[in-house]
Amino acid sequence: MKLSLKLCLILFILSLTTSCVKNDLPETIDLSKNWRFAPDENNIGMSEKWYSVDFDDSQWVVLDAGKRWEDQGFRDLDSYGWYRKSVDISADWKGKDIWLKIGGANDAYELFINGESVGYFGEANISFASKPSFSEVSKNLKYGLSNLITIKVIDWGNSGGLWRLPVMITTDENEVNGLFKPISDSPFIPEDNGYELYWEDQFDGDKLDPQKLAVRGVGPRAVGYVSPKAVKVNGGFLELSAFVENDSVLTGIVGTDGLFMTKYGYFECCAQLQKSKGNWAAFWMQSPGISKGEDPAKFGTEIDIMEYFKKLGNNMISHNLHWAYGPNQQSTGSYTSVVDGVDKGFHTFSVEWTPEKYAFFVDGYKYHEVTRAISHIEEYIILSMELPHNMEELKDSLLPDVYIVDYVKVYKKK
Repeated sequence: MKLSLKLCLILFILSLTTSCVKNDLPETIDLSKNWRFAPDENNIGMSEKWYSVDFDDSQWVVLDAGKRWEDQGFRDLDSYGWYRKSVDISADWKGKDIWLKIGGANDAYELFINGESVGYFGEANISFASKPSFSEVSKNLKYGLSNLITIKVIDWGNSGGLWRLPVMITTDENEVNGLFKPISDSPFIPEDNGYELYWEDQFDGDKLDPQKLAVRGVGPRAVGYVSPKAVKVNGGFLELSAFVENDSVLTGIVGTDGLFMTKYGYFECCAQLQKSKGNWAAFWMQSPGISKGEDPAKFGTEIDIMEYFKKLGNNMISHNLHWAYGPNQQSTGSYTSVVDGVDKGFHTFSVEWTPEKYAFFVDGYKYHEVTRAISHIEEYIILSMELPHNMEELKDSLLPDVYIVDYVKVYKKK
C-alpha cells in the first residue's frame, strides 16, 4: 500500500512537471487556411468599416494565404483586397509575448485586430512582397475568447495578396528574433577601414551654413508644405519639425544639392528620431538626373540610408533603393533593421557605398549588404521630415514633432 501511494505521488508530480514544461513551450497558430475575402476596387472598405467586429462577411468568398489572389479567382485585381478570420486565443497565452508574422504581402498591408488598427506596412511605396514582417500583438488580443484578424492588402500591380507563408500567430520569439538583426559582430569604424573624414556639418551657430546645406523643395509636399519655418539650427543641432499652422502642416527638409555632391564613401548622420507614427524622419541621397533614364549606373539611385516608419514598430529602421523615376520606377523593396532602443536618444545611421555594393549600418553595426542598382555618379545628401499622402495617416501623429540631427559626416577612402 505504501509503495502504491509513493508511486501515485511520483506520477502526480511528474504530471505537474510535464504540464508546466508544456505550457512554457512556444506555441503557434497557423493562419494559412480559410480566410473570408472580398475585393475592394473602389476602396470603400475603410468607410464601410470592413475591419469592424460587427461587419457581416458571411457573403465573402473563402481564400487561402500562401497563394496569389489571381490564382484563386481574382485574376484582374490590382487594387485593394480584404482578408478576415476569427481565431481563438488560449487564456494560457495571457502574459506572453505574441507576434503575428506574415511571410510576404504583395505589396503593402494594414493589420487590424478586433476592429483596431495595429500597424501598416508599405510607407513610401515600400513593397513587402518578398519580405517577412511581424507585429507584436499581445496587447491587442482577448484571451480565452475569439479574436477577429483583418488584413487590408494593397496590390500595386501584377501579383497580389497574402502570397507567402508563413501567416501565423506565435509565442515563439525565434520566429522573429532572427529577422533583421546585425550581420556584423562589431561596430564599423571608418578610420580603421581605410577612410578619412572628407566633409561634415556639425551645425555650429544659429543658422544653416549656406556653403553646406539649404532648405529644399519649398512648397507643397504630400499633405503639407515644406517651409523654412520648420528648419532651425539650435545649440549645435539641426531641428527638422512638422507642425500645424493655419490649418496647414508644415515640414522641414534640407539638402546639399547645388552645394556638395560626391560618389562612393561612408555617409553617416547622428540623430534623434521623431516621436509620431504618421510623419517620419529620413536620411537619404539622390542624383540630379535620376528621372532622365532607367540605368542606375548612369542616372543614379535614390539611396534611403534611413527611414523611421514608427507604424512598423518602435524599434524598426527601413532602408531602400529606388531608381528610374517615372512610369517605370523600380525599387528593391524595404530592408529592415531591428534596433532595440532606437526610439530613444541619439543613434548613428550610415551607408558604405562602393562600386560593388551598398552596406547599411545602425550604430555602427552592419545589417544589410545590397549589390543591386549601384550608382556610379555623384549624388547629394538630403535630411527630411516626411509627411504621408493623406491626412488620415496623420491621425496618430503628435504635432509638433521634431527630428534632431547632431551631425552629418562623409568619409572617403585615403
